[in-house]
Parts: sequence; C-alpha cells; structure tokens
Amino acid sequence: MPRTVFSTSRTAEFLDRQALQSQTGRSHDRFGDVVIKELLDNALDAAESARVAPEIGLTVSSADGVARVCVSDNGPGIPAAVIERILDFTRNVSDKESLRSPTRGMQGNAFKTLLGIPYALSVTEPVVIEARGVRHEIALSTDPSSELAICHAKTSSTRTTGTAVTVPLPADRVTAAKAAGWLRKFALVNPHARFVDHGQAAGGEGAGIYEPTAPEGWRKPWPTDPTSAHHYDKAAMEKLVFAHIREHRQGGADLTVRAFTGTFAGLSGSAKAKKVAEQLPQITHLSGFEEKREQVPVLLAAMKEHSKPPTPNYLGKVPRDHYIHVLDQAFGVEELWFARKQLIDGAGIPWSIEVTVARTKRPGDVAFAVNYSATFGDPLARTRLAGDKISEYGALSFLDQADAAPVPANQSLRAAIVHLVCPVPQFTDKGKTTLVVPREVADACAQTLAAASRVLLKDKRSKQSADRREMRAAIRELDAEAATRAEPKVTLKDAVFAVIREAIAQARGAEELSFSSHTLFYKIRPLALKLLPPGSKVTAPYVEQTLLPMWERANGPIRGLYREPRGTLHHPHDPDGTKDVRLGTREVREYQPPQWTYNKILVIEKTGLWPPVRESGIADRYDMAVITNEGYSTEACRDLLARMPAGEVQIFVLHDADPAGYNIARTLGEATARMPDHRIKVIDLGLSVDDAIAKGLEAEPDTRDAALPARILPHLTPTARAWFTGKPIARKPDGKPSRWRYQRVELNAFSSPELIAYIEEGLARHHATGKVIPPDSWLSVNAEGSLRHRVAAAVGAAIDAMIPKDRIIDEILDGLDTDQITAISSTDVAQLHTHRPALSWADAVPILVGQRLSDRADLPALARQAVTNYQATERQ
Repeated sequence: MPRTVFSTSRTAEFLDRQALQSQTGRSHDRFGDVVIKELLDNALDAAESARVAPEIGLTVSSADGVARVCVSDNGPGIPAAVIERILDFTRNVSDKESLRSPTRGMQGNAFKTLLGIPYALSVTEPVVIEARGVRHEIALSTDPSSELAICHAKTSSTRTTGTAVTVPLPADRVTAAKAAGWLRKFALVNPHARFVDHGQAAGGEGAGIYEPTAPEGWRKPWPTDPTSAHHYDKAAMEKLVFAHIREHRQGGADLTVRAFTGTFAGLSGSAKAKKVAEQLPQITHLSGFEEKREQVPVLLAAMKEHSKPPTPNYLGKVPRDHYIHVLDQAFGVEELWFARKQLIDGAGIPWSIEVTVARTKRPGDVAFAVNYSATFGDPLARTRLAGDKISEYGALSFLDQADAAPVPANQSLRAAIVHLVCPVPQFTDKGKTTLVVPREVADACAQTLAAASRVLLKDKRSKQSADRREMRAAIRELDAEAATRAEPKVTLKDAVFAVIREAIAQARGAEELSFSSHTLFYKIRPLALKLLPPGSKVTAPYVEQTLLPMWERANGPIRGLYREPRGTLHHPHDPDGTKDVRLGTREVREYQPPQWTYNKILVIEKTGLWPPVRESGIADRYDMAVITNEGYSTEACRDLLARMPAGEVQIFVLHDADPAGYNIARTLGEATARMPDHRIKVIDLGLSVDDAIAKGLEAEPDTRDAALPARILPHLTPTARAWFTGKPIARKPDGKPSRWRYQRVELNAFSSPELIAYIEEGLARHHATGKVIPPDSWLSVNAEGSLRHRVAAAVGAAIDAMIPKDRIIDEILDGLDTDQITAISSTDVAQLHTHRPALSWADAVPILVGQRLSDRADLPALARQAVTNYQATERQ
C-alpha cells in the first residue's frame, strides 16, 4: 500500500510561544506590552483613517487569574469581511505593507499575533471583537496533528460605533498600572486624541483622562495620506510594485500605471500621471513589470521628476504646551524644557526630533516614540550621541548623564519624552524599537537632547562642584586633625614598602612560581613588624587592598602576583554552571566573553542570592550574566566590567539598603584610590531606602564606627540620609561622635519571588535592552553549522545501521595478539613515568597500548580491509 504524503501548515506558528517571540521581538513575559501597544496603534489608525478626532478607551479588568485588556475607538468599525480575512492565516492582511510613510503602520505587529498570544500563554478565553453591531468571539488552538484550529462565534452586539477589542492574558502579564503607563505615552505624542483609562477615570493625581489640546488646523500625516515617491529607492519601489502584482494574482485589481502613479503625493493630477506613464510606453498595467522588472527604476525616476520632495514640516509637530499638559497631569511639572530640530538627511529623507524634559513634583518616567507611536524602549539605544559636553550611546544614557532621567539621586523627580518622526524608519530588531540613523541625524538628536537638558546638566555640575568642595574641606579637616596627633617614627606604609621586595622574593621562590596576595601578606608581616614599634598590628585587608595597589601604582605590577577569586560570573543559558568564571585576576585575564551570549550584567553583592535568581530563569529571559560576590567588588571584577564594549553591555548593580551597599554601587563604576583610572557606567537597581519603605520591608538597627562615605552623600535622598546618619551612641574625649546607631534593610528581607519581581521592575524602569539577536550573517553561519551537525548525525546513524561495527571490531581483535598488547604491568607504567612524570597511570595505559600496537599492526589498514570484506560479503 503506498504511503500517504502529509503536509503541515506553518500557520500554527502563531500559537507557538517561541515563534511569537520571534515575530514580535519581545520575550513572552512582555506579551502584555505587545498587546496593549498593538491595540492602541490600531485604534488610533482606525479613527484617523476616518478623519475623526480619535477617542480611545482602555480598560484592564482581572478575575480568576485572567486579565482582560480592552481598547475601544470611535472609528468606522472593523467590517466582518476584514475579520474573515484576518482569520486567513495563510495571507498577510495589511493596508500599509510596503508603503513608506511616517505612520504607525511601519511599526505595529500583525493583528494575527494578538489572536495567538492567549493560547501561547495557556489562556483558553477567546479574543472578543465588537463592531458594527456584531460580537466576534475568536479562539485559536491546534488539533492533534498540530494544525491550526479556529473557533469563530458571532452574536449581536450593542456597539455600532467604532471597534472594541478585548484580549485575555494571564494576570501576571499585565497590570492596570502598566496599561496606564502605555496610555500616557501615547497621549504624549497624540495631541489630537482623547484618551480615557477607565480604571483611573475617577480622578486623583495623574487620573487617566487625557483631553486633546491640538489647536484647530493641527495636522500630522494620516494613515490615508498618499505616500511620496521621494521616500523610495529602487528596492523599495520594486517591493511595492510586486506587492500590487501579488494582490492581483490573488483576485485583486491590476492597476494601470497611471492609476498607480495617481496614488502618490503630488501626482494625483491626471496630467502628471499621464507624463509618467508616457515614459513607459510598453507597460500599461503593473503586471507588465513582471517581464520588464528593469523598468521599475524608470518609473521611480519619472515619478520623482514630476513631483516635489516633501519638507520636514509635513511630518507634523507636537506643540510644547501639549507636552506640558500631559506631563503635568501625570507627574506634576515644576519646570520644563523643550527642543525640536528638523532636517533632511543625505538620502533626502526628512526627520523631526522632539525632546521634552521636566523637573517634576512626583516620580516620573522616560518615554520614547517613533511616528506618533510609543515604543518598547529607546530607539537610539545603539546610536552614539556626541554632544558638546556629553557623549553616550542611547538617548536614555544621554539624559541620565544630564540628570534629566528619573534616578534615585534626583529622587526620580524627572520626566522626559523623546519623539522621532521619519517616513522611512529602519529598525534593527523585530520589536521595531531600535533605529539605525544616519550620522547627521544622530548629531541632530544629540544637539536636541543637549538643548532640552542644558539647564539640568548645568545644575548637576554645579552641585557636583559644591559636593567636591565640601568633600575637600572635610578631608582637609581630617588631615589637620591627624597632623595634630603624634606621628610614629615609622609608619605602617613605610615599613611595608621597605620590606616588600624581600617579601616578593620569598613568596616567589627560586622556582619563580606565581603567588597570591595573601601569601605575599604572610611574607610581609614578620618583616614589617621588625621595623615597627612593639604592639603594632599589620592586617591583611589593609596590606592587600590598600598598600599593595598603592605600591604597584608607583612601581608597576608585581610579576607573578594574583588576587584570589572572590565572586563568580554566571552565564545565562548555562543551567549546570559549567561556564562559571571565578573572579580572580588570573581568571579574568584569561576570560574571553562569548559572542552573542549576553548584553547585560547584574552584579549582586550577595553570593547566597544566586540560587533563587538561577531558578527563576530571569538571567535566561533577559540574556543577562550575573556576578555574585560578598561585599565590595574586587579589582578583578571591576577589570572584567571595564573590558565590556561601551554601549553594548548594560551593567546593573543590586545591593543592601545601607551605607556599604550604596558605596558598593558607587565604587563599582567610579574611580577609587586602588583604581584611580576606573570609570564605567553602572545602573543602580537598588535596594534604595525609599524602595525598601515602599515595599514594606522590615528595617533593622545596626551600628557604625566611621563617618558616612563622603562620596555617597550626593546620592542620598533626605530619607536615606536620615536613616544612615542615625544617632550617636558613643563619643570621643573631645565630645565628637565615634559610633552611631542607624537603620538598614538587607536584600534578604525580600522573599525569593519578591526579590525577582523587584529586579524585573528595576530592569523595566531603566529600559533594559532586549534579547540578544546576532546579525543575519552570524545566524546563517550558525544555522549552517547546526544543519551540518544534524546531517552528520544522520549519516553516522545510517552507517551504524548498515555496518555491524561490533562484529567487525571483534574480527580485527581476533587477528591481533591481544595478550601481548594488553599485558601491561606496574613496571611498564613506572618506566614510562621516569620519562614523563606528569602522566597519571590512566593516561599512561593508552600510550603503552599505542606503542605496542604500532610495532605489530597497521590498525587503520586492518579496519579498512575488514569493512571492505564485509561489504563484499553483503553484495554476494
């Protein structure tokens, strides 16, 4: 009986979590963001296409572990026929495919993904679409053969205006607060629209009703506006023309060249369309380009010749007052600065860049948008922005350096919005967030960011100067106090420096072996004590962490010296820890970061927190390496972080809410006495005192015997300073405090799930970059290697099945003098050890077998002959 050949549709990929992550460019824990953004984009487009002022409603309701996200609009209502086309998963349904226009359609993910996401997240409720008096309940699933199954039920609905779409999600994927944040971001860049968050509409600070403020006659590019031929190059025009041809093949109209030309800006008049068509006398309809593809550039040149290129003004402008209106409603504005720059890049493409920065009364946020649509993150994250006073990768880092982003140091009392408009945005990621921009546009972005943040940067640097003056004064006071004390004849530093060369020689030995800093300390101590007054103490921490680095800065690195590992680098996607790197000087020196494995590093000051972090999978979800250590980071750890490519790896730190924790975060990125040239960008996730209070964590009393580190003072909020200052409980003879009792909170005050949630909140707040995705060329090479491995495995399995290897091996062994070859004694092994003492007995045995075998037989020749004999027998 002949076998049936089965075919499997790829449409089920819309239900697979991994495939959906690839399509949306977001990890599955961010699918809530994908749903909200897509629904808001679609709602605004629907109203704008009907040329009505958009009225957008958002509701998030939760029950029984399911959150239902509903977005409504006042557009014409999605027709039932369009819904049926959407449910055809073999075709892409879009009215903007291949078009180049500064509209949201250049960014949104397919509506089909919204239908598949609930199933991929194990939610069985249907997606509900209500429009034009009909309620559509749509649930996707797979049948036993993994084929897509669609359940589409229709009932009557009272909604006759606009469309309402409800998508069910697991309750942990979306919250009312997250939805409110998305609505605020969209409201910021859409002054013509009214947004209502039905969960917050009752009132209160930042209540979720954003009224339109656009003046009469305000305009932006609408979804139905004709596109300009000047936005296209040869490849883009070919893609558009052949998209029309594909639609014609599937039953659509075959447009004439004149009709097609008339859909472009500046070419709607029949006279101009006729002139364009006259330059293509042999082609009357678009289908004619199938056989004359080389004529597409002729068509494009003619269209550009007979139309004017658009200026940046047509991109629209969000009024400054509108930004003030929304930011004030959300966060309370004390002061606000705004800058806008418009330009045409070298390829003739217009750009508009708007930046608004505010000092706020309540903790704020940084929002990003492209083409009037809020994005998942910083669109300039991989762009070097070189201003006069700041040079950083990414707008967020630029704002952070200018004190224009909300961080603990400014009590998060900042808010900002960066909005870019361009008809041809080129994204590097499938989530349509990170842009590739020409150099001249990057420079314009840097200038706009600098202009909007200039005042805050000036204030920040003035404060830093004042803090430095205060610190220098404190140091002078301490120096003066120390100078009044009786100085010993020989200081500990003098004694150590006097004997260090002799101690190095002892530690290294005649064999010139490497030695640890602790070994060197044990050689230094007895020698130094001979030079010091009786009763003097020589402690390991001071010698190893202060005096040795000081001596090396003056005399150069000590040859052979290494610092013992203290801390571990854990890699993502390494469940067994086989790739762990202990953080010692030798290990870090030899470490080569693996390519395309992680783009974030989280430094945690407690090794005991690694098990819950590992078990939670957060390192894998964020492609994030994790460093765990106890207390202050070693030089090896900071050297490792400094080797990471600037702008390519984000570095985060997590610490206790106490003076040491704050100082750990500071020293991780700033210069110190031990490492005066060290400086990297480190993002402090906390734990801050304010966060600890907000989370309701239990504080504990502690004592300290030293003054607060001067360099953490600028980073302390009033509450943190009050906690850490505490109250004096002991005083010196002169009456000055010598010991204080203060309050602190350890990271261990979190339960394990609370700790993971806190880390994720911090990563989201600081706009952690997305997943690591290598360039297409790298993916192709990797895919080729994977394919080769699979083919090799299949060939090996086929050979194993065709040739009885065990039988052939036995035949070869029968022909050898195995007793002589394997008669290896302890004397034989001992004799080999006299020539090669580093060998173990287990390594010695195969070497001895190989020596005896080479004297008696040509093993490869025997193997080939045995296989040949077997094949000859099989053929007979």
